[in-house]
Amino acid sequence: MTVLQDDSPFTAAGLSAFAVAIIGAAATFVIGMLNYRRQGQSLRMQQEYQDHQLALMRSAQVTDRFTRAIEQLGNESSHVRMGGIFALERIARDSPDDRQYVVDTLAAFVRGRLPAADVGDGGYVRILRLRAPDAQAALTVLCRSPLADDRVASPEAGGLDLSRTDLRRADLQGARLDGASLWAARLEGADLRGAHLRNSILEEANFGRVDPSSERFHRGADLSGADLTGARLDGAYNLDVAMTEGATGWPA
Repeated sequence: MTVLQDDSPFTAAGLSAFAVAIIGAAATFVIGMLNYRRQGQSLRMQQEYQDHQLALMRSAQVTDRFTRAIEQLGNESSHVRMGGIFALERIARDSPDDRQYVVDTLAAFVRGRLPAADVGDGGYVRILRLRAPDAQAALTVLCRSPLADDRVASPEAGGLDLSRTDLRRADLQGARLDGASLWAARLEGADLRGAHLRNSILEEANFGRVDPSSERFHRGADLSGADLTGARLDGAYNLDVAMTEGATGWPA
């Protein structure tokens, strides 16, 4: 009797070896994928940790810079105080999240430096940049980019508070004061040409003083081209002596 040999590759032994190879390859693939995922998760965790540490480091740096700037504002030297003002402006540029803190700090500095309660009714008044250059610098920083960029044109929304300040003969040309509170501020002789004063509070503000003997030094505020749309002017003093040449925008 002749025994036929099976020349087919699919013998039992061959199938078993093939199955083992497939299982081994699948296991290798699965293990590789698991390792890849674990490595990916590890890298993500490392990146998140590094980002967190970097954020903490930046926050600490900003806090340190802010503290040093505040100390400069309290210095007896006007030059040192101005250095602190511009240091705060740089912080506002570098850290948008801290801009409102910078605004509040500089506004408080101006209010403390120029209280309207100390203003008399007469006498010669120099322009602000000469009698208080640090206060003029703070005003300039407050009324330009970036500190004025996020300002909401509504006092109720926490706008700039310059109430009861002595801003006589201040340079506020083109100042961005939308929504600012200038309640009871002294604005005699202030240069407000082209200023943005929409929805600002100007109640009880003094825009000038009728005094022919000192007209040179106590002229009315210059509101030429200023935008006072929606501004509150109830009880404002001497608005009639303010200069309004140009397209001054008045409340409706």
